[in-house]
Amino acid sequence: MISVCMATYNGERYIEQQLKSILDQTLQPDEVIISDDNSSDNTCEIIKKFIKKNSLEKSWKLFVNDINLGYPQNFYAAMSKCKGDIVFLADQDDIWKNDKIEKMVDILEKNPKIDVLSCNHSLIDDNGKVIRSYIHRTGNKKSFLYPIYTKDVLRGFHWLGMTIAYRNTFYKKIEKSLDGSGIAHDFALCVTAASQKAFYFYSYIGAFHRRHSNNTSMSEHRVVKLLNLNRKLRDIQVYNTMLEKALKLEPVIGETTYNLINKRLELSKKRYSYLICRNFYGILKMYALNSEILRISSLISDLWLLMFGDYKKIKKK
Repeated sequence: MISVCMATYNGERYIEQQLKSILDQTLQPDEVIISDDNSSDNTCEIIKKFIKKNSLEKSWKLFVNDINLGYPQNFYAAMSKCKGDIVFLADQDDIWKNDKIEKMVDILEKNPKIDVLSCNHSLIDDNGKVIRSYIHRTGNKKSFLYPIYTKDVLRGFHWLGMTIAYRNTFYKKIEKSLDGSGIAHDFALCVTAASQKAFYFYSYIGAFHRRHSNNTSMSEHRVVKLLNLNRKLRDIQVYNTMLEKALKLEPVIGETTYNLINKRLELSKKRYSYLICRNFYGILKMYALNSEILRISSLISDLWLLMFGDYKKIKKK
């Protein structure tokens, strides 16, 4: 049995395109679970009309939260309702290739050691035009399928929820630890599976991720925002909070992964401090001694901020 799990919130502009890309799959899911986080626009009405128009009432279900739960908890609410052996995560504004489910299910059926599988993706703009391909820099680029390790997840997170399929047996083992944790669902799945050497990347491009002004990860690919000092400091604080929450997952991630997360948290706190104090030497030394877990692109960004960041407007705490 195959499930598709989608969380929605005020997504009226693009939701129908994503629903259609799921309906057009060459291998149809047995159920589609949609959890709406108390939208104030026409998202729910569009979903209901789509389900009725295509006679999907038996297998497509829409649940509407009485109150706004927030992005992570809304996904966990949807995931808890999925009955499929394999569950696909879906965002409200992306588009899937019509063979995404078929190809990823085939990989999972042939590789029982994989609990969480992520495919590659391309980026599209507001109008659905491809703007660039997303290329992973980890693993063996000569192989179409390779493992992703905990250090890879912590070095730089590239595996968006809309690319992920997971085994429900795996999720049920960690569900109680994740539900209510406040940790982004995709990061939580990836880091826990990686800790058990059960997270793999499939180089097939199976989806198109839409970049627009309202989606949750828009800032990741805007250089102007990346090089804004105050914004960078806020982003680091948010990341640190997530890592602190991830440390509470110790029963399901094990000691080795716990120690890696703790080390990454310590480095991230140092990074924040060095940026605040404009400490060039501290930044350079930190990256030089920890190249296995820190990215060169982050070093370049930090050096730019140290040289050209607007320290007059910095909000120190």
